[in-house]
Amino acid sequence: MEKSEDTYLYIVFSHTPCKMGIFIRAVTHGAYNHVSVALDENLSEMYSFARLKRDTPFCGGFVHEGAERYKLKERTANISICEIQVGKEEIEKVRSQIKNMEEQQETYLYNLISAVLVPIHKKAYARDSYTCVEFASAILKIAGVKWIRECYSASELYAQLQDWEVYRGEYPESASIVDECYYDRISFSRRIYDSVKQFRRLLSRLY
Repeated sequence: MEKSEDTYLYIVFSHTPCKMGIFIRAVTHGAYNHVSVALDENLSEMYSFARLKRDTPFCGGFVHEGAERYKLKERTANISICEIQVGKEEIEKVRSQIKNMEEQQETYLYNLISAVLVPIHKKAYARDSYTCVEFASAILKIAGVKWIRECYSASELYAQLQDWEVYRGEYPESASIVDECYYDRISFSRRIYDSVKQFRRLLSRLY
């Protein structure tokens, strides 16, 4: 019997070749530095919280990810895909949540403070703000996966899901490129301005 993709959620862990990815793996002592949620096995509907542009590592939010985020010159990220079976009703809840986030994308911020606190296993709670791990964990809970323990890094979450791994290797060539503006050049002054502005917004949401 063929499986129905409507009842599967895909959690994608990444070992990216960028400098930030290398730094994150160094401080977390893990194989993966990023995690995303995909609604299909082809990764054409893949979402996470990450930088908005390649030039803005400290200015991020909710993003619909494409292949360009997983390639750096001749290097391609290694990924792991974990396939989690959930109920149809739960998948619809996930799709509804992601649709709402897409429609209100500018509302959501990357939780930079939580990201900085990862090495000491602490979190900063801020309204409508997530790290990639916090986002994936929240989506898993919406999908009815209640047994996920609190975690801080992508590798810690992977340790809880690795029994459901269905693929490990390079980011597939067949995956869709959807984020065509990722490589837009941003001036240095604009990067500073946007980063400071977002950090102030994040501080105002702490609770």
